[in-house]
Amino acid sequence: MDVLTGVISAAWNMLYQAGLYVVIGLLAAWDMLYQAGLYVAVGLLAAGLVHVFVSRAFLTRHLGGRGFWPVVKAALVGAPLPLCSCSVLPTAFALRERGAGRGATVSFLISTPETSFDSIAVTWALMGPVMAIVRPVAAVLTALGAGFAEAIRGRHEPEPAPPAPACPHCASDDCEHVETPGRLRRFWQFVVFEMSDEIGPTLALGLLLAGLVAAFVPNDFFTTYLGNRWASMGIMLLVGLPLYVCATASTPLAAAFMLKGLNPGAALVFLLVGPATNLATILTVGKMLGKASAALYVAMIAVFSLLFGAALDTAVDVWNVDIHMEHAHGYLPAWVQTAGGVVLGLYLAHAVARWVWRKWPRRAKEACCHSANHM
Repeated sequence: MDVLTGVISAAWNMLYQAGLYVVIGLLAAWDMLYQAGLYVAVGLLAAGLVHVFVSRAFLTRHLGGRGFWPVVKAALVGAPLPLCSCSVLPTAFALRERGAGRGATVSFLISTPETSFDSIAVTWALMGPVMAIVRPVAAVLTALGAGFAEAIRGRHEPEPAPPAPACPHCASDDCEHVETPGRLRRFWQFVVFEMSDEIGPTLALGLLLAGLVAAFVPNDFFTTYLGNRWASMGIMLLVGLPLYVCATASTPLAAAFMLKGLNPGAALVFLLVGPATNLATILTVGKMLGKASAALYVAMIAVFSLLFGAALDTAVDVWNVDIHMEHAHGYLPAWVQTAGGVVLGLYLAHAVARWVWRKWPRRAKEACCHSANHM
């Protein structure tokens, strides 16, 4: 009887501890929602405006041709666009087919997923203004370096001929002859549905994982086990290279790592490498531009991320740069922060519900049967 009582008591203690950690993790996730909610909402609205007012014709017109100037334009144009490391692939593929240069294609593939309005907003909310400025600057410079290198390497290789325009009447892709929904409708459809499908589930997962890191990982974990900054940057590089995570969703994870003692340079490496590299991206670059270009693509991202990470750590040490981790509370009233957190929570719940609905087995079976009936 005593043995049974001991087993029950031990099991209860384990459940109690697990439940306590879950509660702590959820509270940490809510704290990040509380800090980031309003900033993410503003970033999403800005992303919607970019989606509505930046046309495909504008992109193809400015990214075509050889030389260095299209590379610069691709980096600057791609930086604010709300495309993550998965959705940027078909866009870059279409741009390449429509005449974008090799260097411009690589530059666009790096600057676009590494930063955007929404990721800058959530970086400001969770990691402070310094990281919110350093991150997009490092992303653009990385895109420029890789784009220049690819432009030089492939300067003697043929470029694709641009296809015929979509409209036969006026030789344009964006005109009154081509039917498109109104701007207001496109804006809300993109923000509420397309962006939620794009970043919602991964951002929710990132916040949840960040909460679990806050609950389970000791506060001095990284300083104890990864005291060497180059080693920590190397590990973040190896973790980020194959990982599929968008720029917005990677931010709460990096913020949680920094709260546990990770040096800012290693966090920056993760923020730069994670969104820009994964197996799908590397294979797509290889298909579009060749294996040598794919290897150069990965190498340039790795080298630049390590250099910028080391530069950030040096600035923190030498010039005593202050990396704020929880600054937003002092800038906005509590009710505004709470409203932002609730709005973001509802937005993410909507995104996760849509993801579950699409993945539901019965829905998949109905879609399969529907396709079979129309064959």
